[in-house]
Amino acid sequence: MDNLSEMFIYRIPLMKSNRRMLEIATNDLPKSNVKGEFSPGLYFCSLALKKDFNFYVKEFDFIKNGKPILNSGKFGLSVSYTDDCIYVAITKNSIIGIDAEWVGDIELKVAEEFMSKNELIKMDGVKNKIEYLYILWTLKEAYLKLTGEGVSDRIKSIEFLNDESGEFSLYLDSNRRTYFNNFIFKNCSISIASYTSLNYKIIDFKTVRDFLEKYEN
Repeated sequence: MDNLSEMFIYRIPLMKSNRRMLEIATNDLPKSNVKGEFSPGLYFCSLALKKDFNFYVKEFDFIKNGKPILNSGKFGLSVSYTDDCIYVAITKNSIIGIDAEWVGDIELKVAEEFMSKNELIKMDGVKNKIEYLYILWTLKEAYLKLTGEGVSDRIKSIEFLNDESGEFSLYLDSNRRTYFNNFIFKNCSISIASYTSLNYKIIDFKTVRDFLEKYEN
């Protein structure tokens, strides 16, 4: 995989019952400064880097708020967990952030906790308000993962507005050019943030066993 402008997103189902099975791989997980914590997302990331990118991870480092990085700087990576899946995003030579959320019933008043006034006004005119809420939430989380900040009290100051085509753009927060993708995949809102324009490819697995059979061997 040599395309520098492409990001690979691995979708791996992971029910709670699978976590015990995965703990047998703990000894193979690259060392990090998070002691004693088993991280399926980072384990999957190390397997994908080794098999698809011919890169062996000796150690993950973490910057503020737990964003994983590689000292080599050759790859950007980000991980997001939903109730039953892990999304692992990997690209070359670019910092990235990914967030995924299952689109389900939710009280719309939750929007007041993280949306700006302009975003709330915009949502009033949107037909599918629940989907719009999840899109805005994942865009903001993806951006904060990109910057390494994590969710913070200033989340309302990160404002996204969409044009007639439906494309979202970032306002108010940053002078640095930032690129965003959002799409709905298997009822999940998935948002990607990066400092370079990236195409994405989803590699979808039916079960965690399917992923391990391909990548552990």
